[in-house]
Amino acid sequence: MSKIVFGILIALLLIQSLALTGFLAYGFATGHFDGEMRDQYMATWRGEKLVPPPVEEEVKVDAETPQEAGARIAQAEIEREALSRDMQRHVELLRNMQFSVKAAQQQVEKNLRQLNEDRTTFDTQVAAYQQRALDEGFQKALKEYSLLKPKQAKTDFMKMAEDEAVRYLAAMKPDVAKKILEQFRTPEEEQRRLTLLRMLNEQGVIALGK
Repeated sequence: MSKIVFGILIALLLIQSLALTGFLAYGFATGHFDGEMRDQYMATWRGEKLVPPPVEEEVKVDAETPQEAGARIAQAEIEREALSRDMQRHVELLRNMQFSVKAAQQQVEKNLRQLNEDRTTFDTQVAAYQQRALDEGFQKALKEYSLLKPKQAKTDFMKMAEDEAVRYLAAMKPDVAKKILEQFRTPEEEQRRLTLLRMLNEQGVIALGK
């Protein structure tokens, strides 16, 4: 008889355990049991006193009074005006920077124009100086060739370029040039003399060609 009663008790405990396990498994699977509820059920299973979960206190928010709302709106308006003034200052700063950049660009362009003008003036002065130096050198050499004996002058004219020799002969007094040309006597010199006379005639120095 005792064995039957013991078997029945074992069976009841097994059924209760299975039922509780299934119930807890269902609660975990469906999300109905959190950590706090699990602890409560485990305490009940152990025969401990069930402690109800703490009740969360509802936070009450006091209604905003008209004075507080007015103060909040006034503060927001002050902040908006301050932000607007700050933005206006930035806009004005950018505008001034644009004016400064434009003025600097205009000054650079003006300086470049002045530089080009100065360079042109300088190049003109250099060219004039070089030409003057050439003219002075030419006049000096012309005087020397005019004072040389015709035969010596002929020797130099045979060595220099034809156009250069023609330039000296055209600038000389006609009688001095003729005396130099009379010294061209060899076949080679005669050919050079005819070439010089032709070039002189082309320049309008007809007197030497007669």
